[in-house]
Amino acid sequence: MVLRAGLALSDLELSQLWAAYLGIGGSLTATELTEALYGQRALSEHEHDVVAQALNDYFVSRGQDHPVAYSDDLNDLETLSPDPPT
Repeated sequence: MVLRAGLALSDLELSQLWAAYLGIGGSLTATELTEALYGQRALSEHEHDVVAQALNDYFVSRGQDHPVAYSDDLNDLETLSPDPPT
């Protein structure tokens, strides 16, 4: 969901994100990336980070912050989250 939200915040088309992703070393097909963005495919931490980097590069190139969390950041949030009530 984090990656999809990042895409929604950008002006990028999915094809533009995929091209940027490939340009920095991503290896998913366009279909696989689409599936991942819509929760139909799990990504490894590495692949998540490559997609996040492609999105963050877009934002930084426009003088904005890098709002898309990397896997380490997400893991830290999970660690800090309280356990759900039982």
